[in-house]
Amino acid sequence: MGKHTLEIEYDYDFVLIGISSHEKDYRICWAINNKLGLNLIKTEPLEIKDKKQDDLSHFSLFCFEKPDDFMEYFMIANRSEKGLLIPEQKQIDYFFIVRGEIEDDAVMDMIKQIKDSNLVQTAFRVDVNSLKSKQNLIL
Repeated sequence: MGKHTLEIEYDYDFVLIGISSHEKDYRICWAINNKLGLNLIKTEPLEIKDKKQDDLSHFSLFCFEKPDDFMEYFMIANRSEKGLLIPEQKQIDYFFIVRGEIEDDAVMDMIKQIKDSNLVQTAFRVDVNSLKSKQNLIL
């Protein structure tokens, strides 16, 4: 009997915002919660296995769900002690993910509000499909 291979292609159907800041994750999370009226809470870290070194990297992860609106929000650190979650985006310290139906105007307003925090140097939308390591963003 022959060998069958199952290929699964993930649909990256979420908004990705890159955030640059020298602040600790909990301070950025607090600022985002205040600016956007969310309640992001720290959860178990995201674990990514390094294929080359056969080692695990842990990235801090904050989550919030709005079941009434069918919206989910995540903030993930791009840096850990062992490397980057998305190596091709070295200038980004945190990723903010919005999953659910959201208008472009609302996304731009979110980015503006995040940028307005004095803890954030910059925030901008990132095209998920242009990232080589986008599979690391699957939660």
